[in-house]
Amino acid sequence: MMMRQLRRALCSLLPLVLLPMLLSGCWERKELNELAFVLALGIDKAEEGFKVTMQVVIPSAITSQGGGGLSSGVPVASYTFPSPTIYESLRLFNMTVSRSAYMGHIRVLVLGESLAREGLGPTLDVLKRSREPRMDFYVMVAKGGTAEEALNVLTALDKLPANKLFNALDKSYKVSARTVAVTLDRFIEDLLYEGKNPVLTGVEVKGNPEAGGEKRNTERTNPKTKLRYESVAVFRKDKMLGWLSGDEVAGYNYITDNVKKNTGHVEGDDDGLIVIEALKSRTKRKVRFIEGKPHIYLDIEAICNVEEVTGMNRLDADQDILELERKAEERIIKRMEESVQQINDRFDVDIFGFGQSIYQKDPKAWTRLLEQSGGDYLKTLPIHYKATVIINRIGAIDNSFIDQIKE
Repeated sequence: MMMRQLRRALCSLLPLVLLPMLLSGCWERKELNELAFVLALGIDKAEEGFKVTMQVVIPSAITSQGGGGLSSGVPVASYTFPSPTIYESLRLFNMTVSRSAYMGHIRVLVLGESLAREGLGPTLDVLKRSREPRMDFYVMVAKGGTAEEALNVLTALDKLPANKLFNALDKSYKVSARTVAVTLDRFIEDLLYEGKNPVLTGVEVKGNPEAGGEKRNTERTNPKTKLRYESVAVFRKDKMLGWLSGDEVAGYNYITDNVKKNTGHVEGDDDGLIVIEALKSRTKRKVRFIEGKPHIYLDIEAICNVEEVTGMNRLDADQDILELERKAEERIIKRMEESVQQINDRFDVDIFGFGQSIYQKDPKAWTRLLEQSGGDYLKTLPIHYKATVIINRIGAIDNSFIDQIKE
């Protein structure tokens, strides 16, 4: 009896003893010195398939021994491989480099303009399917050039070009309404959602692309080659159609509630300019049905400061501030109206998500709208604009001291 109980107890404990043996192994582990960390990925169109550029960090070149500059040579190495598929380029990388490419730390994905115009569906499939990338990196289009050229430019303030592209875009969209920061996840979602077309910011190489890859480019007070975010690309499905102007991008960001901060000017009474910065902005959107037809109502509230006055305008009376607020409201509404009109005329796509708002409000009404308009609903969709601007501060002085300067 005692032996039977002991045997039963041992049989019960045996799984508990064996289970940790199954859980303790790192069957897919890799040592750090076996990995090449890819910080930026560039994909261009090639004659047969793709041309993939991988920007890999060189750990020994970014140590703190060199102070604020590069400690030893350039901090990254770029490898470009033409291949029929994107995944096969990783195998080519392993045949060239002694380390395995690791995609878990990608900061930016740069797409060549010719590839974007042809279609990005096959390109995005491999990235979404892979389990290494985190999908939270920014995506951009190389305006007028290739992703390979953009990723070969070294910058002075940021040791790693991939970090420069990521941080500059992350900063610019927060202080200006002239860019959009779109992650890969959001781009794919916009491709799949009903009633919305995606957009991506463009990055342009200013200067000689070949000189941008030399270390001397970071040793000049005025580098010969620079990277600049330029305009925003419009897509229909996964194919790029064209580029937006700066004012169209600003209107788009106000409509889609993506304005963190923005700076603009209005004309004063003496032909001078008054520069106003929007510190906070919020856009409320509503869909209402009038006689069965959907209407879009946009209501923008912005808190602003006066930052500069170039003329002799006086700002010491309440009426002056009220007039300035009225002009700022008209400017915001004009930006939105022109953005919708021009994008409608040039591209005939809904990048604002008006269709998505209608679909979320009433899916059946959205279906009827598509049947009636054939997808051309933006041309006849009634949109109502309202803007409320509050001038919070006008600076340390009320009026300019220029007219008080002695002769």
